[in-house]
Amino acid sequence: MHQDHKQIIEAHKRTSESKPFSRDTILIGIFGGLWGLMEITVGLTIKGLRIPMGGAILTALSCVIFLTGRYFVNHRGSIFLMGAVAATLKIFSVGTVIAGPFMAILIEAGIAEVLVSLLGINRFSYISTSITLSLYTIVHPFIAQGLIFGDDIYEIYMDTFRKISLVLNFDLIYLAWIVIIYATIHVILGLAAGWFAYSLAIRVGTELREASVRLGK
Repeated sequence: MHQDHKQIIEAHKRTSESKPFSRDTILIGIFGGLWGLMEITVGLTIKGLRIPMGGAILTALSCVIFLTGRYFVNHRGSIFLMGAVAATLKIFSVGTVIAGPFMAILIEAGIAEVLVSLLGINRFSYISTSITLSLYTIVHPFIAQGLIFGDDIYEIYMDTFRKISLVLNFDLIYLAWIVIIYATIHVILGLAAGWFAYSLAIRVGTELREASVRLGK
């Protein structure tokens, strides 16, 4: 099965290299558009319903979209370009330029682009990328707030945690366990997203190749 996957990937690479660049440009626009529309529609739903771990859910769905797209676009930088399309749509949906959502999508796309470029197109790469981005959603708010408010914000957080532990009468070690469990859930979500994205890409690629053979192309 693994050998069949490798053969499918190599066949797709040869096909992609023989096609004009405009084909890849169209695919980047399509998958970037799907990513952006998902961010707008699902994002608003999650925010409106106050669904827990909304950021991780959005990231998992994003990974499925752009990692599937990356399988069919054999060019480095394609994930970042998809992210640029998605971020632009996100801005238009808001109606004004807000740096936060725009930069969050671009950072997410940049991290994914680096990991996939280094690890290649394979299941391990997809799973590793999805897990990394899922975990990044945990620290992103702290990084963003640190850039805006400075290092003092972290001292405020720590002081708040100490006060909470005193009021509830529990040691900070329990808070650490909560963080570990929370992170583990994110890892599982990222693993599932990466596994599904690669399986979906392989399945669609196989179906397209078989359809092409049947049509005599």
